[in-house]
Amino acid sequence: MAFACTRPKTKDDLYRNTELEKRINQSSSENIDLSNMNLTDQDIPIIIKKGIKKKKPRSLSLSTNKITADGIQMLVDVIKTNKYLTHIFLSSNPIGDEGIKYIVELIRNNQNLHHLSLNDTGITDDGIRMITDVLASNSTSIRCLDLRSNQFITDSSIDSLLQIVEQNQTLSACRLDNCGLSQQGKEKLREAKLMKW
Repeated sequence: MAFACTRPKTKDDLYRNTELEKRINQSSSENIDLSNMNLTDQDIPIIIKKGIKKKKPRSLSLSTNKITADGIQMLVDVIKTNKYLTHIFLSSNPIGDEGIKYIVELIRNNQNLHHLSLNDTGITDDGIRMITDVLASNSTSIRCLDLRSNQFITDSSIDSLLQIVEQNQTLSACRLDNCGLSQQGKEKLREAKLMKW
């Protein structure tokens, strides 16, 4: 009598999102747009397996979903050494400063990423300091950083943002519209003409 030793199925083994799988299958290998799909952290393994690893896209949009820092951690573990992705859109997800810890790891390790969109993700001045540390002290590939509509980015971040201008030779645009900056703070940034704010 044959005996098979198998582990019992877990909840993760049973989880499927057929709408997500269909959208990935219909996507080009150049661009996978998964915006506005109510995706959660539970969907990230599907995105990694069927999207990132199989299709090897240059652009990935996960904007306007419900992905948290836990999902970002799973994503970054895979894409921090990815050689294909150049544009990542994570806007309008509740990532917060906790997720920025993983984003910093991505910026530090991935030398192919040019555009990173983090608008409306709940980043605060603490998150900006973490981003500044990696952008000011490393040779990164990021050219455009979108931080719009993060209301908790205030004038306390001005010195950190100016430090990026002084020390980072690659970043050419950093979008900060609709953040919590005062008019005086915005003027101070505009004076640093090397950067498009």
